[in-house]
Amino acid sequence: MGSPTIRSGPETIFDNTLAVNYYFSVLGNTEEWIDNCAFVADEISGMEQINGFDFYYCSTLPDSTGNAITTEIRFYADNNGFMEPLGWTDPINGTVQNSACTYLLSGLPGDTTSIGGGPCWAIAVDLMHGFECSLPQESIPDGFSDLNGIGWMYKDGFIGLTTGPFLGSNIHSAGTGYGAQDWLGLMDLADIGNEYQGSFFGQQPKVQATFDLILYGDGIPDTDVVNADAPDVNDVLCLGSDMEFRSGNAVTWALDDLGGTAVFPSSAYAMLVGTNGSSAGFGSLAGPGTTLLVDPGSLLFPPTPLVMSGAIPAVTTPSLPGLPPTIWAQAMGFNGGVGPGNAAEASNALRHNN
Repeated sequence: MGSPTIRSGPETIFDNTLAVNYYFSVLGNTEEWIDNCAFVADEISGMEQINGFDFYYCSTLPDSTGNAITTEIRFYADNNGFMEPLGWTDPINGTVQNSACTYLLSGLPGDTTSIGGGPCWAIAVDLMHGFECSLPQESIPDGFSDLNGIGWMYKDGFIGLTTGPFLGSNIHSAGTGYGAQDWLGLMDLADIGNEYQGSFFGQQPKVQATFDLILYGDGIPDTDVVNADAPDVNDVLCLGSDMEFRSGNAVTWALDDLGGTAVFPSSAYAMLVGTNGSSAGFGSLAGPGTTLLVDPGSLLFPPTPLVMSGAIPAVTTPSLPGLPPTIWAQAMGFNGGVGPGNAAEASNALRHNN
């Protein structure tokens, strides 16, 4: 806590930490405040992928053990203003809070001082290789018409009203994040049938009153991480690439050593490359406990399988020729030879659009 995440990023895709000192606000345990942001339409897929975020909050709740606060952070596909996000409530199922992604963070600190005063905290969340969040980019290039939602809930063992997000900081001099607006939506889960309480405006000196937030992405155009919908026990490898997958490029696929903590016990590592895939997977055809994410009927022969080498397994393609519109790539660790049924480890997939 208090320092940026090492693995997420390296690209900053949203930053609203305008360098002003301003206040924080507190939430009840049943309240969700929904803020906003937007993403420039620069991906073929029309989607932006978040692989980490930093946020800031303050608390006056006495907390000698430093673990009394739980926060729920949600990212919504739409939040276009003065109403609940589309589908937040359902006529049949009631409140569903239909966010694209939800992150429950427990054990966060409240006021750990012995003198009170409400300390503030900076939290870094790493989503890489398993927890990424994909949100739509804008279809109208104005930073206003197609907004995404950012939902904040803060809970403690009492009734709340001690903890909440920070509106201003001196962390950066980033200015206003793209798509940030000077309002937020207030939802209250306790008011069943009337959860939307209205939209509320911020005040100066922060021009667009979005709570402090930095979002990170990988910075590689038209490349998305795809994780298994239901990961199996041996879906443990983390695969990345170094540049966009384009004709004329030589792209390196490499496994992540997790800051030097990863081990690679399999006897051989290789890449499966195809033109189609699915997060639902194609079962454990590659090996027990693994999820094959590349459609086996779409595998490219050659070059797949591409054998990886090095202490941290990697492989670099030759200069790429003309390419199909979509390439799916996945790494596997094999024992007993590179082939079907012998995979002992599997990675996420990378989906490259051309």
